[in-house]
Amino acid sequence: MAALVGVAGTARWGMSSNLSGLQNKEERIDVVPSFPACSKAGENCISTGCCQVSGHKCFSKGNGQAQCNKTCTAGVKGFTCDIIDPHSVPVATPLGQNLYCFSVYTENTGNESLVSHELELLNIVAARGAGLFACEQWDVFSDVSAPLVNGYVTIKVEDTFGEFHQLKRKDSGTWVNWGMFYQVWVKIREVGKWRMADYSVKVDADAVFVPQRLRTWLSSKPGDSPHGLYYENCPNVQYGFFGHLEVISKTAVEVLTTYLEDCHSVFAPCANDGCDWKYGAWGEDVFAQRCMDHHYVDKVEAFDVATDGACEADRPQGMKKNKKWHPTECSSLTTATAHPLKEPAEFQKCLDEMS
Repeated sequence: MAALVGVAGTARWGMSSNLSGLQNKEERIDVVPSFPACSKAGENCISTGCCQVSGHKCFSKGNGQAQCNKTCTAGVKGFTCDIIDPHSVPVATPLGQNLYCFSVYTENTGNESLVSHELELLNIVAARGAGLFACEQWDVFSDVSAPLVNGYVTIKVEDTFGEFHQLKRKDSGTWVNWGMFYQVWVKIREVGKWRMADYSVKVDADAVFVPQRLRTWLSSKPGDSPHGLYYENCPNVQYGFFGHLEVISKTAVEVLTTYLEDCHSVFAPCANDGCDWKYGAWGEDVFAQRCMDHHYVDKVEAFDVATDGACEADRPQGMKKNKKWHPTECSSLTTATAHPLKEPAEFQKCLDEMS
């Protein structure tokens, strides 16, 4: 119900806002309503005009019928292929490309047999002033205070609610991480660097990241929406805000950090068992996305910004079902990130090629 109200609120903004500083005609941002407000695959989406699967569109079949699909061919199965009710909101604030980037290092992963190179990977880019360290502002958060080679010491977050080590992933044996990242966002609010940035960007330690590529990509985007916006980076899934690269506008960060406590009270009781999510416990990215959706932040498609082995759509033909696939040749990549590169040698090679 809250999500439905949020969509209605978005529509009212589009009709009633009188924004100054926009030249010629009102600039608008194409947005996607939040997941609960949209239609499931196979349902008639004529009344919602949006789809629960990321990247899918509501295509017309005529006679008051429409259906969500990835693509559409006119005449096949009765489709006319008109897109029903595209959603947009006015640009509230033009944005630059000033970035506040952060990453998180977890010492206690929960799996003692798993060799984690997160700290080593962070030190590779720290030594070169590359990756997140090439952003205008940056921080690294952790469950410990750990020195990096550039003299920086990671910012330790405290397990205030005893949520860091509640539950492990069955496949990896590592701790479910939404509880730790909740405290990271609390600390980001406290540190306050996000206020001086146009976008806040969370980057995984095992993601090779080139900030200038992201700046170039963002330079073609229209700006911030009245509710703030985040970029969904993986298509064809239920929640496409994949965590290796989380790009969030300034207004959206303000919304997220303002309502952290509310989102904790609403979602923490079900985040560990997944509630309505078939994959079980939420990751930190699902928690952040659900929180922003709950408070009406606008969602924008960004399926060309990253190369992510965790996203099936980013894997090459013949590797779509290989969940262990990762980029091995990065010289041909034009995206802002390549992920995951968990071994130092392959990470270094990809960083050299993308640089």
